[in-house]
Amino acid sequence: MKLRYVLMVLVVAISISGAIAWRSGWSAHADHINVLAAKKKDKAEKIIQPVEEKAAAATAESKVIYRTITRDVVKYVQSPDRTVCQFDDAAVQLRQRAIDAANSIGGFDAGAVQGK
Repeated sequence: MKLRYVLMVLVVAISISGAIAWRSGWSAHADHINVLAAKKKDKAEKIIQPVEEKAAAATAESKVIYRTITRDVVKYVQSPDRTVCQFDDAAVQLRQRAIDAANSIGGFDAGAVQGK
């Protein structure tokens, strides 16, 4: 009977030590996978960072140009002769400024707008 208890304690001890070893191995594997994922994330962020900076600069530049052109368009549209289809120098200049502004915004894949 004593032998039975000794064998049972031995089986329980081996099971516990095996479970601890398995848990330790699983944790080591999980840590390894997390390190690989962090390296991959850092690499992707380094690749994307210049593109994001360029896009942010282009967006900031386009907002300033957009406000200026919008202000001029509103002034032009609110004139009483807006239905007359004669392009004066101000309208031609406004169109050219819009084309120049669209062409000066870098960082986007769209082609240049054709001017006269």
